[in-house]
Amino acid sequence: MMRNIAVLIFLFFGQEIFAQDVLYFSNGSKLTVKVTEINLNDIKYKELENMEGPTYVVSKTEIVLIEYANKKTEIINSNPTPFEPKKETPEVVKSTNENPKKIAAPNLYYMNQNLLSINALALANGDITLIYDRELFNSKMSISFLGGYNFNSRMGILNFFIADGKENAKKKYDAGLGINFMPRNTKRVQYFVGLLGKYMAYDYKELINTINNQKTYANASGNQLALMVSNGWIYRISPFFNFKIFGSLGISLNSNALSIGTSTNSSLPKAYLGYCFGYRF
Repeated sequence: MMRNIAVLIFLFFGQEIFAQDVLYFSNGSKLTVKVTEINLNDIKYKELENMEGPTYVVSKTEIVLIEYANKKTEIINSNPTPFEPKKETPEVVKSTNENPKKIAAPNLYYMNQNLLSINALALANGDITLIYDRELFNSKMSISFLGGYNFNSRMGILNFFIADGKENAKKKYDAGLGINFMPRNTKRVQYFVGLLGKYMAYDYKELINTINNQKTYANASGNQLALMVSNGWIYRISPFFNFKIFGSLGISLNSNALSIGTSTNSSLPKAYLGYCFGYRF
C-alpha cells in the first residue's frame, strides 16, 4: 500500500516538475512558465515557482511562439511587432553617438534542429530510404544517418549495374553515416558540404565449379563500403517542411566491392544522389 502511494506521489510531482512551457517573446527573450489558458488575444500563465500564486496575462502580439512541455511548438505570431523599449525603463547610455542595437526576432526557420526525410529519388531504384539529420552548433554542422531497404531489385538503372557486377547480384539494404558543414545559417536556402560513409549489402551467386561446361553456383553475400564527398542544398520551405538535394561521389574501401562487367577494379567511382522531402521537428 505504501509503495503504491509513493508511486502516485512521484507521478504527481513528476508531472509538475516537467510540465514546463517556454514563451518566446518578440524582443528575443524567453520565459519558462506553465501556460494555463490561450484566448483570442491573450495568453495566461503561472510561474513555476508559485503555481498557487497569481495568474499573469500577456498579449499575443508580444509572443512569437510557445514550446510546450512535450516539445511541441505552436507559432503564435509569425510577424511580430519590432520591440521598442519603454521610456520609463532605465538604460545605461555609453555614448550619445552610439546607435542602439536592435534585438532580432528568432528565426523561425531555424527553430527545429531535427529533420526526418525520405529520398524520393531512391524510390526509382526500388529503395525505401530514410535520412535523419541532427543539426549542431547553431546549425553550422549536422550529422546524418541513412537507412534504406530494397524492395524490388529489378527497378532502376542502378540495380542493372549491381546485377552486372557479380552473377545475379541483388541489393538488400543500405546504411550510411555522414557529417556536413554549412557556411551560412540564416538564409532559407542553405548550402552544405561533407563526407558520407555508405555501406551496401547484397546477395549473389558464387561459382563453385564447372564440369562438362555445367556450372554450379551457391548462394553468397557481399558488401560494399564507400567513402564519398557530398555537396547539396537544404530548402527551408517552412519551419516544419524542408526538402534537400545532394550528390555524393567517392571510391570503394573494400576489396570485394562490386565492379562493372568483368572488371576487377574495385576503385571505380561510387556515387549516391538524393532528392529528399522531410519534416522538421
